Order: sequence, then structure tokens, then C-alpha cells
Amino acid sequence: MKEKLKQVLAGLEALKLKDIKVYDFRGFSPFFDYQVIASATSERQVHASIHHIRQALPGEVIQHLEGQAGNRWLLFDLGDILVHVLHRDEREYYQFEKLFIGREAEPLHLEP
Repeated sequence: MKEKLKQVLAGLEALKLKDIKVYDFRGFSPFFDYQVIASATSERQVHASIHHIRQALPGEVIQHLEGQAGNRWLLFDLGDILVHVLHRDEREYYQFEKLFIGREAEPLHLEP
């Protein structure tokens, strides 16, 4: 697993986000390699993910951040990694993972 992806996952886990899933899109998408999805239990926790992602990736630039106004679903464009942090109600309502037909969540291995 790429070092950058490990750093993202560590930042999300430090925030105690739930049900973190990684989907590998290498060879499937020309725009990104991975999509990460995580659930937050409150809007405050969704918003706090901005700080945690920035802390986890010092020196990296978030190319685009979408959803700051609502604090219910944030999309981080990190170039080769897209990160979705959703309030658990939004994740349940939109069933976002159903869009990934044929893609299986990767096992998470954070230890070095």
C-alpha cells in the first residue's frame, strides 16, 4: 500500500472515523488510483477531518476540497487519491459504495 495512502488512513483513524474502506482503481480509472470512504458520527467530526488530513500529509497539497459549507460530505482530491468523509446518515442514505460495481474494498493494513 502506498505511503501516502497509509498516511491518509492514519489521519482518518486518529479522528476515530468509522467503517473506513479503500477501493483500488489502479488500471481502472485514468484519474485516480484509490478512493477512500469513511463515516463520521457528527458534522463536527466531518469538518475536523480537514485538519486531520492536512496534518497527516504535511507538504502535500489538497488539490480540491468540496462540501465545506454543509459539513455532511467532504470530498478531498489528493491527486491520485480521492477521500470521501460522510456523516453516517448521508452514507447510509446515498449508499455510495453501490457505485463501485465490480470493485471490492481492500483490506486495511496500517502497520509499517
